[in-house]
Amino acid sequence: SAFATCTATVDVFGNTRYNCGGTSGTLSRDVLGNVRDSRTGTTYRTDVLGTTRGSDGFSARTDVLGNTRYNDGTSSSVDVFGNTRFSDGTVCSTNVLGTMTCR
Repeated sequence: SAFATCTATVDVFGNTRYNCGGTSGTLSRDVLGNVRDSRTGTTYRTDVLGTTRGSDGFSARTDVLGNTRYNDGTSSSVDVFGNTRFSDGTVCSTNVLGTMTCR
């Protein structure tokens, strides 16, 4: 998964700062609600149907049960403990300090 060995925290401005295998970046939301990745330059927009699309071709859609399906054929869901489990075996959890870790 693209999220393997990643950590992320939200700063006081609401930006998400992440580090994945030594590569860092920031996800920032603009006034229109679009999210931009400082490292890749990718911009993500969510349409009226709830599908998130990236300027790099990425897309994801979450159904009413909370399952998210990605355009690469993978999926994820949140378990009863609040962990996000991906179909490739990656599990992301958030600690009490708000730091998300994926393994």
